[in-house]
This record gives sequence, structure tokens and C-alpha cells, in this order.
Amino acid sequence: MEPQTQLKPKKMFDGMYVIRRIVAGVVIVAICVYISAVVLGRIPVQQKLGVADIGVIILAAGVASILLRPELLNRISHFKFGELELDWLQKIEADQKTQRVELDDVRFVLTLLLQQNELEHLKNLENGKTQYQGNEAVCAELRKLRTLGLIRNQKDHAMSETAAKRSFDLKDIVELTDRGRQYLERFVEYQEKR
Repeated sequence: MEPQTQLKPKKMFDGMYVIRRIVAGVVIVAICVYISAVVLGRIPVQQKLGVADIGVIILAAGVASILLRPELLNRISHFKFGELELDWLQKIEADQKTQRVELDDVRFVLTLLLQQNELEHLKNLENGKTQYQGNEAVCAELRKLRTLGLIRNQKDHAMSETAAKRSFDLKDIVELTDRGRQYLERFVEYQEKR
């Protein structure tokens, strides 16, 4: 049997909750007083409800509903009133997802420009073949991989150590990032499709 997680009870007298309740109550009372005055004949014929007045009442009821239950606003994904049309939540989420995928694709394409030696460094880090002979070329290649976000320095180590040392263990100086691992996975998929 799975343990059930209990939601914390909402504080009924939270400051914003009380303010929302008061404002919603005032709006509802104002609507009721106005409608009662019209029905009882207290408002002259020239001042009775018109189309604009009904629109104001509907708008006020909507505002009161949202003030009383703000979670209703999360459920509204499409709103159309005359010429005004709002389709915000789903469109924004879809656009963000599309942009995220496109950005990842652009990053991947940029990393396809890696030289063979740079790709080998990533593969070596992944496979544990990390015994290296240091020189300036290795240092420059590793700096490029770091700039692309595919690797990062280990704590207390600098990239310049790869140029200064004759022999070193690469995994002591740098590590693959999540992006570096994803790159290797996508690169393998890309190679298999070719």
C-alpha cells in the first residue's frame, strides 16, 4: 500500500485570501443592489440595463469568480470576446517547447563542427581512456570543448595543466557535462542514420 501524501491545508485567513474575499463580496453585493433597484423600479427607464450594462455585470462576475478562486485562471486557455482573442497558456508552452528543441538542435549542429581530436577527448572521457600526454594542442582542444559546455573543469584544476604536464589523467582535470553526454548520444544516433 502506497503512503498517501497529504496536502497542507490552505490557510483560510491568509492576508491575500481575506482581501480577495472582501473585494469579491463587495462586487457581488454591488451587482445584487443594482439588479434589485432595476427590478423594484428605483431606477428610471432611461437608466435601466443596456447591452453595455449586461457586459459590465458579466465582466464583474468573472472578476469576482477569479478573485474567489484564482485557480480558475489556470484552466482558461482560450478566451474570445468580440475582436479580442486570447489563447495564451497552450500557445506559450508550445512555443517554449519548440524553441527549446530548436536551440538544442542548433547547439548540436555547432558541436558537429568538432574536430576528430576533440570528439576523441569526449569519447575517451566517456569510456575511461583518460591517460594523456599534455601539450598546447590538447589544451586548446579542451578549452574549445569547455566553451561549448561539453566538459567542465574539476575543482582545484585549471585547463593550463594539460599543456604543462607531460603525462596526466584527463578525468582528474575535466569531466563530461550532461550536455556532453547528450552530445555523444546524439552523435551516435546521427552516425547510425548516415
